[in-house]
This record gives sequence, C-alpha cells and structure tokens, in this order.
Amino acid sequence: MAGELINNILSNFNEFENKLNGSRLSAVHTIRKDAFDKFKILGFPTAKDEEWKYSNPGFVHQYNFKLKLNANDDGITQEIVNKYKFENLDEHLLVFVNGFYSEKLSDVKPKKKQIILGSFADAIERNSIEILKYFGKFAGYIKNGFTALNTAFAQDGAFILIPDGTVIERPIRLLYITDAREQSVLTMPRNLIIAGECSNFKIVESSHTIGAQPSFNNSVSEIVMDFSSNVEYYNIQNNNENSFYVGTTQISQQRGSIFTGTTITLKGNYIRNNLNSLLDAEACETNYNGLYFVADNSFVDNHTLIDHAKPNCNSNEVYKGILNDKATVVFNGKIIVRQDAQKTNAYQTNRNILLTDDAKIHTKPQLEIFADDVKCSHGATSGYLDRDSLFYLRSRGISEEMAKTLLLNAFASEVLEKINIAELRDMVKNYIADKLIKDDVYFCDVLDQIKK
Repeated sequence: MAGELINNILSNFNEFENKLNGSRLSAVHTIRKDAFDKFKILGFPTAKDEEWKYSNPGFVHQYNFKLKLNANDDGITQEIVNKYKFENLDEHLLVFVNGFYSEKLSDVKPKKKQIILGSFADAIERNSIEILKYFGKFAGYIKNGFTALNTAFAQDGAFILIPDGTVIERPIRLLYITDAREQSVLTMPRNLIIAGECSNFKIVESSHTIGAQPSFNNSVSEIVMDFSSNVEYYNIQNNNENSFYVGTTQISQQRGSIFTGTTITLKGNYIRNNLNSLLDAEACETNYNGLYFVADNSFVDNHTLIDHAKPNCNSNEVYKGILNDKATVVFNGKIIVRQDAQKTNAYQTNRNILLTDDAKIHTKPQLEIFADDVKCSHGATSGYLDRDSLFYLRSRGISEEMAKTLLLNAFASEVLEKINIAELRDMVKNYIADKLIKDDVYFCDVLDQIKK
C-alpha cells in the first residue's frame, strides 16, 4: 500500500504540473519542484529516524489516500459548517474544504483594505510579493519528508497579512473540513501568516472530518513576526477516530515580538504536532502551552523546538497530559541556546497523569546550551493521581469520584486559564467536563463545579 501511495503521489505531481500552464516557470513552482525532488529521496519517515522513534507514521502504509488537486465545496453545506462554530464567538471565519478556501462558506467581517484574510492560492495568482519573499523560507523541507510533500503540492490554505500597527479584536478562525464520505482523503493546506510591526491578533485553528473513511491532513504553516508584534495561535484538535494529522508550524520572530502557541488535543487517531520557533532578534518572548486529554487508542506526539539565536530573550513551555484507556503520548521538547544568546531565560515543564495501567507516555525534555550567562531549566513527571491529595479531600467528606474530578480539573486549569478567548476557554472546559463523565470516571453531580 505504501508503494501504491508513493506511485499515486508521483502521478499526482505530473497531473498537478500539467494544469499549471505558464505558471510552471514561476518562482513558487521552482520551490515546489525542489521540494518534490527532496521528497522522492526522503520518502516518509520511519521508526529508524531518531525524531520519529516513538511515532512511526505507519498509517501511510495502511490506507490508499487520494490527494485532492481541485477545489470542490459542493458537498459541504452551511449546516455542516455551523456544527463546528464556537458558540457566541464573534470571529472572522475562513473555511477550507479538503484544503481549499471556500469563499461562500466563509464569513469575514468588514475590514481595512490593507488587511488580507483569505486564500493562499489567490496570493499566488496575484504574484504577491510576500509569497515570493517568505514561501518555503522557514519551514525547512530538506530533512522532513512530510514538509517536503506539503511544499511540493502547496496550492491553497490561508494567507493572512496584518499591516503595521493593526490590532484585530475578533479572533481569526481557520476551519478545515475534510470530506471523507466516499473515499480516503489526503489534504495538504499551506498557510502563510505575516504579522506587521506592532500588530496584535489571535488565530484559532481546528480540523474536522465528515464521513467514515480515513483522512490524512498534512499541514504546514509559516508565521513571520515583525518588530514588537504579538500573535496568539490556538490549535484545537478534536477530530474523529479515523483522522490522521501531521502539522508543522514554523515561527520566525523579530525584535520585541511575542508569540503564544496553545495546543489542545482531545481526540484523533494519530496526531503529530511539530511546533518550532526561531528567536532571531533580541527581546523576543515565546510561550508554548499544551494540554492533551486522550483516550481509547489515540496517539499524540508533541515535538517542539525553541531556538534562542539572539540574546536577551525569554521562553516558557508548559505541556500537561491526561491519558486514559490505551492512549499513547510522546513529548519531545527541545530548547537550543546558541553561543551568542547570552541573558537567555528558558523554562520547560511536561507533566502527565495516567488513569490506567495501559496508557503510555514517552517524554524527553532537552536543553542544548552553548552560552554561559543563562537561566534555563526543564523537567518532566509522569504518574497517577496523588494519593495524599485524594486522602486529604476524602477526609473532608468528598467522595472519591468527586475528589478525582477536582484534582484533574485543577491539573488542567494551568493551561486552560491561559486561553485568552473566553468562548474558546469555556468550550474546552465544557468538553473536558463532559468527557470525564462520559468515560464513567466520575459522577454527574460534579459537572457544574468543573464548568465554573
């Protein structure tokens, strides 16, 4: 099956090139062809690759995914889109069907002319100077087969340009819908997000699959942050049991910029998150927050890299996980402090609670420090609910089920309270509360306490 998928990809690229006509000679397609040549050499990673040691993407060998090369949103209704909206959230909504932007399903509120919230494909068609300047410059594909594959077939996705000095109050929602009702589907959205000087905005990304066939979303985002810009990026992962996801987000930060990335993983068959930041000027700040609450046979791998290339920068990273049933989780967080990056402050924490003996966690926090005037720390803990805390609560008349619920809620709250969009925070809290009860771990009489 893997050989069949590779053969399909080879033929897909020929078909893709044939429909480009004159644009086959464009600078963008030159990058695509180079990436495709790299993919033919790299192929898909295996467990022999150190970075994929615990997260072998064997699903690519099991299913004959069909790559979508043309936009077609005819099968997606407004009612389907409404199912995935967040209640009471006033947002700029960009909808993508099988990786292609759907203008008719999107809902972008009136905005200044200089602000661009739209399609990557349209930006290519316009010969946008930003596409030519940034596409493929940050998300490296020389050693990563999935990124190379996405770059080779980069057609559409989100193109967001926020000009200097612009503050956008409404969150920008990127909603990806995969239609797998008739066949297994491979989608490869490509996003380019540019934050101008002193700009400030929030982005919420989520992916959803309709249909029972397997779906594979291979996504790449490049985020370019100029002087003193501030970007909050939320990735909410709550797909179905037949969904497979590999996402790479590469952030490049300039002086005084602040990036805050929050990843909430609740459901999916296979999820691999590659989140990488380059602090390429002084006075940058990077914050990574992650919460995964997974059950059944779900697999989640969070691979993060914070690269301190210049002095006087700060980074904080907190990932917390709750594992139930036979779920497996990998956390590999790396912080690099380069020789010139003096006066760096970098902190990293990974904590996990296992609710069953069958759940598994592989955690590997890493520090590579080449400077001598720094403050850095990292740590990881994994175990079961604290017996002393349970005893303390039960000794005060609280039932065991309620005590467990309160402890898990307190454990997750450190990450949840950092979500600065109230409607999104409430949605995640409610989902977790409902999930605790649905899994018969705890009783319904504590639902209202968790949701508060």
